[in-house]
Amino acid sequence: MYVRSLRIANLRCFREAELELQFPGREQESPPALSNVNLLLGDNGSGKTTVFKAIALAVLSRFLEGSGYVPYQLTRRETGGVQMEMASVDAGLLMHGQDQGHFGNGIDSPSRSGSSGVRIGKVRDEEVLRELYEESWLSSWKDEMYDEESPAFLLLGYGATRWSTDASGSEPLPTQRKRRRLRYQRVAGIFEEHIPLVPLAAWLPRFAYGERFQEIQGIVNDMLPEGTRFIGDLEKEEYLFEHCGITVPFGALSDGYRAYLGWITDLLYNMTLGCPAGTKLRDLKGVVLVDEVDLHLHPEWQRRVVPTISQTLPNLQFVLSTHSPIVAGTLSAKNIFVLEMDDSGASTVQQLEENIHGLDADQILLSSYFNLRSSRAPDAVDYLRQLSKRAMEGDPEAARSFLETLAKGSEVPGR
Repeated sequence: MYVRSLRIANLRCFREAELELQFPGREQESPPALSNVNLLLGDNGSGKTTVFKAIALAVLSRFLEGSGYVPYQLTRRETGGVQMEMASVDAGLLMHGQDQGHFGNGIDSPSRSGSSGVRIGKVRDEEVLRELYEESWLSSWKDEMYDEESPAFLLLGYGATRWSTDASGSEPLPTQRKRRRLRYQRVAGIFEEHIPLVPLAAWLPRFAYGERFQEIQGIVNDMLPEGTRFIGDLEKEEYLFEHCGITVPFGALSDGYRAYLGWITDLLYNMTLGCPAGTKLRDLKGVVLVDEVDLHLHPEWQRRVVPTISQTLPNLQFVLSTHSPIVAGTLSAKNIFVLEMDDSGASTVQQLEENIHGLDADQILLSSYFNLRSSRAPDAVDYLRQLSKRAMEGDPEAARSFLETLAKGSEVPGR
């Protein structure tokens, strides 16, 4: 399954918005280099997380009731606090044989387009969901959602407050299943704060160094930066990694590595649940939502993280968000959606023609994608303005200081 398009009305900060998403195999005249990646840019509060919620609501609309999900403040509030009576999300989907729960010839069978949607209304003070769908065949396919061992409708979402731990500090998987059904658990981090990720040591040992274990080890290593390697050995319920020539357990890795490995290995865990023997994980199709993909990552790794993810798992469709100009600079204009607030306080979505691929961070920050007038500290900008004004009035010392500051930087006086 891939999401081809998304139409939003009166959902949280959006009055109305439409997105045509990139997905593997999408036909277009000049495809972007990373055809399975969509990146959301925008200020805090501009609606990036709401887009993630909209995708999950539209795809899982049939399943969410009774799954552990409780709708909360989804319908838009207009100026003055007036709450709309109804919100809606409609998604255009591309379905595959995998979404009927079978493989073999099924996984490569011709794709089929359909629509899935949800309406959010109110009953007294509570919000309620109502599924909408166009074709009866899609309704029957959605029955696969109730089979937790099925690979159908593979959708995973990772919120910005995701966290990971070692196996000893994690909640047992059966306990999690009692609280949230699996398909909602997979996207719960988009709707709820501080959802724990499934630690590697809680599930990988059951593969016991077999063919699937080796495949997972290879994928993890393909997604790690140079100088770090997943060894695959267990020590006191933690898997070992080699970092800069030193062997360390998962819990001793930095926050950045644990945050990144946490959602990567949780993703692999969920992919293994419905993937039968003889089928490669890299062949699975599905949608992965990641808020703040650069969370805790050093700028050097930000330069590589999205291309690495895209190329390692090329059959997955990724919808990501970031505030990093370095991450944005690794993509073409066709991959990027810019979210902004209009004069009425509603969020809008647009794709710009300006190309920022390959530009440096300063150039990107000053582009139409971030709209900064300067990347300097505000007090430094004020200081330069004062120097410029004095220089234009004929002060030679101010002119000299202005040029020196531009050339090599200097401390703002008084700091």
